[in-house]
Amino acid sequence: MSALLTEVLERACESEPPPEDAVPDISRRADRLRRKRARGVVLAGLVAVALVVLLGYALTTVLLPGPKPRSAAAVPVPQPRPSAVLDLVLSVLAPPVDAKGYRIVPREPAVGAGWRQYTVLGPDGEPRGLVEVAIYDAPAGLCLPVRAEPDACALPDRTRAGSEYARYAETGDVDWQVHEVIARRVVDGRTVAVMATGERGTGSAEQGEPPLTTVEVAQAATNPRLPDAFGVGERCNPPAPACPILRVPVRPAG
Repeated sequence: MSALLTEVLERACESEPPPEDAVPDISRRADRLRRKRARGVVLAGLVAVALVVLLGYALTTVLLPGPKPRSAAAVPVPQPRPSAVLDLVLSVLAPPVDAKGYRIVPREPAVGAGWRQYTVLGPDGEPRGLVEVAIYDAPAGLCLPVRAEPDACALPDRTRAGSEYARYAETGDVDWQVHEVIARRVVDGRTVAVMATGERGTGSAEQGEPPLTTVEVAQAATNPRLPDAFGVGERCNPPAPACPILRVPVRPAG
């Protein structure tokens, strides 16, 4: 009986390490167990993160609206106004023209030494007249003509910015209606004439009305930026045959 028990115990302990190796073997098994558990924890964490990402994507797709289909209808594109053009004279003239729904553009020949000219177009592109600007030097003063008395000089209006000016409305001829302003900057004598002419040859006082009123022309002519839009050497003082022919000519004093 003793021999049989011994044989059974020997078979049970065949896979066990010798007594002297028992402690290190137990440590190795414990280490393997810890690594196995750590890998399990990391794997579980990765699975949890993946589930959170997938769940978030699914909720976003379901709850948030998708991109709207692009409309095939034409989208109006705002057109640049003339005031956006890098033309300092035009930037002064454009605001009152734009306010009427018109456009003002350079008219060829648009630029000369001491003068500029522009065409005004209506909403349908039909011509509404012409705006001409001329610059002069009048350091000794300026005679602002009186239409009823060619040899007399008008008493000018004055602005707070230091300009003196006179306004003229010549509308008796329906084929050449004009609103003109002559303005002189007192500090240096730089003088600007702005003339707005209605479309000529219409035979109608209404259709040939100038695109700017005398008040609007005066605001442009007395704008301090207008003389500075011309170069120092630019001037229409005689002789200057290419400069605009003004309905009311600029005349120096004396």
